[in-house]
Amino acid sequence: MEKAAKDAFNINFKLNEGETLKGFDLKLLGTGELSLNTNITKPTSIMSLFGRPTVNISTEAATFLPADTPLDIALVLDRTGSMAGANISGLISASDDFISQLEREGRDIRISVVPFADYVNVGTDKASAAWLDMPSASGTGSDVTCTMESASSSSCLSSTPPTGTSGTSGTSGTSTSTSTTSTTTTSSSSSSGCTTTTTTTSSGGTSSTTTTSSCTPTGGWGDVSRTSLGGYCTLSATPQEDSGGLVEECVPAIVTENWFGCVGSRSAPNNAVAEYDGEKIPPIFDRTCGQPIMELTDKYDDVRSHIATLTASGGTYIPSGLQWGWRTLMANSPLEPKKTKNREKLLILMTDGQNTRSQEGATHTGNDYAAADRFTLELCDAIKGSEIELATVAYSNGGGNSADADLLSACATKAELHFSANDPKALLDAFSAAADQTGETRLLR
Repeated sequence: MEKAAKDAFNINFKLNEGETLKGFDLKLLGTGELSLNTNITKPTSIMSLFGRPTVNISTEAATFLPADTPLDIALVLDRTGSMAGANISGLISASDDFISQLEREGRDIRISVVPFADYVNVGTDKASAAWLDMPSASGTGSDVTCTMESASSSSCLSSTPPTGTSGTSGTSGTSTSTSTTSTTTTSSSSSSGCTTTTTTTSSGGTSSTTTTSSCTPTGGWGDVSRTSLGGYCTLSATPQEDSGGLVEECVPAIVTENWFGCVGSRSAPNNAVAEYDGEKIPPIFDRTCGQPIMELTDKYDDVRSHIATLTASGGTYIPSGLQWGWRTLMANSPLEPKKTKNREKLLILMTDGQNTRSQEGATHTGNDYAAADRFTLELCDAIKGSEIELATVAYSNGGGNSADADLLSACATKAELHFSANDPKALLDAFSAAADQTGETRLLR
């Protein structure tokens, strides 16, 4: 607390030339009152002629700590392709430590989790919700298992990509037969980015033929491709969403059903409104979009387990995460009603990149990034206007951070709620500092 007080003091009070800070006395009383007494020595001008070159000025400030105020936190977490590998493992580690920290503090805190990329998954259990514009004839999938696969081994990439796309695969096989000849031949052929090599060797009346086929990506995969198992696959082609050669492969338990929880956006101006208000939200069919959101809960082990299953794929559409993070903190629909009266509310937006998608109709497949940025700011203002503190974190675990710092800073409620984190420890510190700054602080004297 003393470090935080000194940081706040240094931000709000600048010493002039010749001034020195002589006293900094911070006290916390059992009542929760926090007081600060400071003493500054200032040089004099006229008084120095009479033997008083300096004068001491003391002042006191006091406030109550808001730590006992119940708090709801929405963790809006980037799970785009560029989060694959060290970024997402660092996020999982930092989140686990953050939750353990909250447990130790014992404060009444509920947490929601909103993983986002270009879309958000609201969960297939919402298929019959009144606020979802679900056609009556549509089916819904369930029990979708998603894993990050090597591009050279994924069954998705060994299937036929859709029109205008390309993929990678690797296969090999060996056959043996009896032969009276003794020859060795090798042949290679290339087609559609793939090379097939066939080697036939015969010796002692036995012939062995080995065929090896390998393909390399040419950068044309769309966001979603059907797999040979009837599932769905995502592989981002744009450099910013590069997932490091990994592919997210999602296979549903029932492959004939085709809605896996992804939702798009309503038309303006309803896309900037959190409430349902009778304007239904469009589902997005035939694609997966990661783990579903987790609504507010005080069951921290469930939150840990949910974040631990995060996978990384897809492009970045920040408004998608903001919309649903906002909705998890609301008292009313579209999500389950919840008691939020007399509770502080905090939305933490964490991202490693900037908008690479924009809204196009109900989908997020456009490429007007400037429009996406403008809408991001519009949503941030609307969220802050609904008595929600908004913290932003630009995150990258040891790599280059491509997040738009200006955009994120403008989104945050105040400068002290915008953070930059380049490792899991810094990310934990950002989460903790954001939670610590919630609540209205008023000076007592």
